[in-house]
Amino acid sequence: MRLLLVLAALVSGLGASLFPARAAHAQDMINNLPDYTGAWLMADLMQRRGRDPEETSRKDRQEERKVEQPDRQAAAKPPAPDAETILRQAAYVPSAKVEATLDDAFAGFLAGQRPDASSPGLLRALAEDNPAGSPFLDLLAGGLGGGDRDALRAALQRGELQHGYAQWLSSMGYTDRNLFDVHAAFLMHSWAIANNGVMTRDSKAAFGAVREELAELQAGADAPRTLSRSDARKQEEAQSFALLTALLVSAWADADAREKIVLANGVSALGRRIGIDYAAVTLTEDGFESR
Repeated sequence: MRLLLVLAALVSGLGASLFPARAAHAQDMINNLPDYTGAWLMADLMQRRGRDPEETSRKDRQEERKVEQPDRQAAAKPPAPDAETILRQAAYVPSAKVEATLDDAFAGFLAGQRPDASSPGLLRALAEDNPAGSPFLDLLAGGLGGGDRDALRAALQRGELQHGYAQWLSSMGYTDRNLFDVHAAFLMHSWAIANNGVMTRDSKAAFGAVREELAELQAGADAPRTLSRSDARKQEEAQSFALLTALLVSAWADADAREKIVLANGVSALGRRIGIDYAAVTLTEDGFESR
């Protein structure tokens, strides 16, 4: 219940008064994308397709992205799936085995174990800038009560943090069992934390706009991989981002001024790892726009 209230506060109209704004510094972009379709989509939305203020509408942007193909090419391959189809296909049926494996991976990582090639891509990206015992990881582990790997695993298995996150998503009209719902939530919260807690007033409209554009970008890709991925693969990615989002929000709620700087810097570093420059865009009720 506590996390639900914190999430609601962070993305509600109270967000601006709870977390005073501060100027964002320019950041160099690097492209070290994890092997995640979602990371590519998020980077594409934030880095290359941040909406320009002069753009008139989402429909205009969709028309600009269309590339006319010769009739024979159109006939040779099936039409690309539309955004609604992509959104449906982004849902997954959860597996207890996948969840247990993910809990173990997160508990080990937060306790100081370095991820290997079999670890979730999100943890591998986090590890690039956060050695064992780093202040950023310690703050995340604090959201689970801290302790060693067994204690962290036990906290994850109790599921209180995850349940609060799922409740919040449900209150917004979405689900933690859909990749695009989870990615939209991650983008909004990580952007807010990277910018010292600033959030748009109409968070519900912003959430829907970001989610819609993520789906549109995937639908416009040459080979939308979301359609062919297994439930296990989708679950690993969705639950990785969902858990990280919940840990970040929980840590932010308890952080003092110094710790908030650590969290903001950690989120910004992760953004650079997956190709996102949080300083280059702002969040509005219509989604992300170029500054």
